[in-house]
Amino acid sequence: MIAMNIISRDIKTKKLSEQFFLFFINGVLATLIHFITLLLLVNFSTLNYGFSNFYAFLFGSISSFLGNKFFVFKYTKSSKILMQVFKFCFLYLSLAIFHGAALYWWSDINNYNYITGFIVITLFNLIISFTFNKYLIFDAK
Repeated sequence: MIAMNIISRDIKTKKLSEQFFLFFINGVLATLIHFITLLLLVNFSTLNYGFSNFYAFLFGSISSFLGNKFFVFKYTKSSKILMQVFKFCFLYLSLAIFHGAALYWWSDINNYNYITGFIVITLFNLIISFTFNKYLIFDAK
């Protein structure tokens, strides 16, 4: 019985590690899509930087959602897609507000280095985002 518990725990740990790695890779790809779209819009459209970044952010976010749904957490049921989109949008809006407020507190109020703050806050957001995506948005096991 103890051996079965250890094996079960090892399998769960391995699956969690694999999902986190795939989540990280998906995030890197979504960021690349965001950045490449930004470059294309800035250089080949009449949009200003702000609108270019807004549309590029949407492309990156859509790719992140689809990657999480089908690649990272392998969620194939289509019945909950509208609720998943709503939860995903709410999560990322909340993370964006938190990121901005936290960096403001870190750098503008406390005069700490903004690059260090950006890295620390981004790592915190990575953990929060993974946890919420896994358990609340895609109901992954």
